[in-house]
Amino acid sequence: MKILGISCGRKMSNTEILVKEALMGAEELGAEVEFVRLQDLNLKPCTGCNACVVSLMEKGGTGDCIIRDDDFKFIDEKIMDCDGIIVGSPIYEKTPSGQLKILNDRMGPSHDVAMRMIAKKIREQKNITTGNGPDERSFKTRAASLIAVGGSEWDNLALPMLHLFTLSMQMEVVDKMLVNWVALPGMVALKDDELARARKSGRHVAKTLMKPIEEAEYIGEEGMCPLCHSKLLEVRNGDSNYPIICGICGVKGTLSVVDNKVKFEVKEEDKAHSHIRLSGKFEHCDELKNVSLKPAPNVHELPQRLEKYKTYLTPSRPIS
Repeated sequence: MKILGISCGRKMSNTEILVKEALMGAEELGAEVEFVRLQDLNLKPCTGCNACVVSLMEKGGTGDCIIRDDDFKFIDEKIMDCDGIIVGSPIYEKTPSGQLKILNDRMGPSHDVAMRMIAKKIREQKNITTGNGPDERSFKTRAASLIAVGGSEWDNLALPMLHLFTLSMQMEVVDKMLVNWVALPGMVALKDDELARARKSGRHVAKTLMKPIEEAEYIGEEGMCPLCHSKLLEVRNGDSNYPIICGICGVKGTLSVVDNKVKFEVKEEDKAHSHIRLSGKFEHCDELKNVSLKPAPNVHELPQRLEKYKTYLTPSRPIS
């Protein structure tokens, strides 16, 4: 089994130390480990061109990103090749690093398991034998551990956004770890409890990979959502306690207070709509196909309507 560690922080600082400690734990159980420092890579942001979506859902293609002149292919190959992944990031303004968000955007639709399954089905139905379809490694289930590291308790969106990284590829998140009050570089190396917790996390990823994924156990702090363990909930309607929506997996439920404890309860029939389940992903694909990717009846008017925006204001740019 191969376990990849990705640090989104500085060289030899707190995040890197914890990710490496987790990899040491995985290595103790026989895992082949590898480490990538995201800051070493040149990753360009997603342009929203939709080429990956069209490739998968209309052509049965690979879904590969059309941006070629950066290091995305390198990190993509490492992620596709691994069985388990440990992702750590420092917390900047309550969220993980911006570079992780760039990677997340580049891997979103292009690596969505449901979209890649649709592409594979298109090739089978149309008997397409030329070109390449989606990478077969897309369909193996991976286990993941998430580590967020901050200097204070300004951390509300850190673990939720780290979790989003695992969403499209259907990774099984088996642990989440939040370490706070380590603002100075390398100081976490003095915190034996946190180091032991990180090593336990890496060992748990390795243990998970030794069993059927259906037996995976989540060992992190329990959240409000019974499906993804997120604590992030959105109150969609101010005058109703349903639907309350999980900010990560999108499942709808009811918020209530029982014995002075807040509970987020999800009906069994609503669980199928969760974005961490294939059923929810296929539902999303259907919505895209029937709404967003479907041309409007008056699409012929579009060129004329766009004209007034083409010449309105020239973007300001730095003088070279």
